[in-house]
Amino acid sequence: MRCYADTLGNCAGGRSAEHYISRSVLELVGTVVRVSGFPWQPKGAQQDIGIGSLAANILCRRHNQQLSSLDDKGMAFVRALKNIYDAALAGPELSDGSTTIDGDGLERWLLKILCGVLTVGKSHAIPTLWLDILFRDKAFPEHHGLHVFGKAGEASWMFNLLRVISVPDKLGRVAGAKFGIAGIPILLAFGKPDFEDPEFSSYLRPDAIEISKGSVARRIEFVWRADKGGGTVTLQLGGPIDPEGQFPLPMVRPD
Repeated sequence: MRCYADTLGNCAGGRSAEHYISRSVLELVGTVVRVSGFPWQPKGAQQDIGIGSLAANILCRRHNQQLSSLDDKGMAFVRALKNIYDAALAGPELSDGSTTIDGDGLERWLLKILCGVLTVGKSHAIPTLWLDILFRDKAFPEHHGLHVFGKAGEASWMFNLLRVISVPDKLGRVAGAKFGIAGIPILLAFGKPDFEDPEFSSYLRPDAIEISKGSVARRIEFVWRADKGGGTVTLQLGGPIDPEGQFPLPMVRPD
């Protein structure tokens, strides 16, 4: 399998195995993960596999090393959410506190994952714009980038590590990707999002996600270099917590 960034013309070091979902993030939940939806799986199948199996020779060594720092950005966000989830399971209220996350790094980490998943699936060539964003620090165009999306109402929430669904446009090109990261619905959009359901909305690069249980909230604050929409996404954890990790709460609603 070739390096998906070979069109940049500066590959070096030979092929290197890349965890298209960062190994450091996978290790937050152990050595085995349950996966579904990969190209090599039957439709609807779920399998428990070792995290070492989620790697492929999709980058050369030079390009792999260029993106290695993004794994820490993604791990910081997922770990912050998992800490909140674990605390919610442990008692009737959360303790207060906040965590600061590099929003631009998180945004690029999501793009890295999408490129890896598409390359392994051999479903799309990686656009030059995406490669420029990842490897040449080019900014996302206006309205492109990380959005938190959803609609008001009750939903079942649990700590699923990661879910990725690519979103095609009318010509079959990838117009975005929906990520479910530890229960938070995130859209990586390549263009201004347009939802068919009028009750859905999305918010570009929020200032923070605030998760509360009882009278106390935990806050994840984002630092952005890129243009942002701002606002705080608020989530209220409510109801009895299921030992399997599910409990009802309203979906995202920025203030």
